[in-house]
Amino acid sequence: SSGINAEYGETELEEHQQEILANGMTILEAAVMEHNLLAISHIYKSIKIDNLAQLLRVPALQAETVVGKMIAEQRISGSIDQIDQIVRFDIKAQPWDEHINVVCNKVNYVIDLLNQFEPDFTKERLQHYGC
Repeated sequence: SSGINAEYGETELEEHQQEILANGMTILEAAVMEHNLLAISHIYKSIKIDNLAQLLRVPALQAETVVGKMIAEQRISGSIDQIDQIVRFDIKAQPWDEHINVVCNKVNYVIDLLNQFEPDFTKERLQHYGC
């Protein structure tokens, strides 16, 4: 039996959790691997498929298949470079970064309006601040 079943003990798993899926894993094993893959996607920008497989403790082909499925289902944002055997995860902006971006865009909008209606004032102020 697998490491996860041994870790939790066969008797502690519900019968449906012990069912073997088409990929040869139990439902619990698949859920744990997908959780770990999601965590890895937050830590790494890119990772070789062999290294990913080692972290997940599965064969490389299985790691590639699962990450590909999760990307296709949009549960992870990224891509697989099959030539170089690398998974690249897209880094999503953090909410704070998005907030800063919104504020900067609003400031730029106000500066554009000021420049449109008060060009001399705007030019003088921007030069004063070294812009």
